[in-house]
Amino acid sequence: DDECLSLKDISFKLGKIYGIIGSNGRGKSTLLRCLIGLEKKSKEEIYFKGEKLSKKERLKNSSLVMQDVNHQLFTDEVFNELRLGVKNFDEEKAKIILKDLGLDEFIERHPMSLSGGQKQRLAIASVMCKTSPFVFFDEPSSGMDYSNMIKISELINKYKTMDKIIFIVSHDIEFLNEVADEIFEL
Repeated sequence: DDECLSLKDISFKLGKIYGIIGSNGRGKSTLLRCLIGLEKKSKEEIYFKGEKLSKKERLKNSSLVMQDVNHQLFTDEVFNELRLGVKNFDEEKAKIILKDLGLDEFIERHPMSLSGGQKQRLAIASVMCKTSPFVFFDEPSSGMDYSNMIKISELINKYKTMDKIIFIVSHDIEFLNEVADEIFEL
């Protein structure tokens, strides 16, 4: 079927960052939604540490930065955004992440009062405060200048650990070359 993306017997390793690139309409965001468990019609089987994961389990163990971050900022303060849904919240780690991304001076501001690039960095910071083993970024560097793109790539690499698999969808090959261990083209 020409309309179907078929990936058979593909493996991803813990502690790695995978970049996914391709032109518009190639299925990059759909692939992320399948991996996360958000795509209703998909029929994939995904195993993690030898266990088959249901869509619900994948969703529970995933963190996502969407292309339009306005749909994922919910709280009344920047710092509260980082706490949202995090068990065993590490306040010091959160403050370091905010500082690394140049957001530390906005800690008490309402997220919706931030600029587009600041909101994008806040969404990335919130994902970095979580302990999810599967981390997904959909166009994390869109609309960012070179300086902030480097900050984001450094932060993602800094928080790459042996207990996470990170997937990044991007049109920006320069960004992926900075951050990804492997790049796949769709």
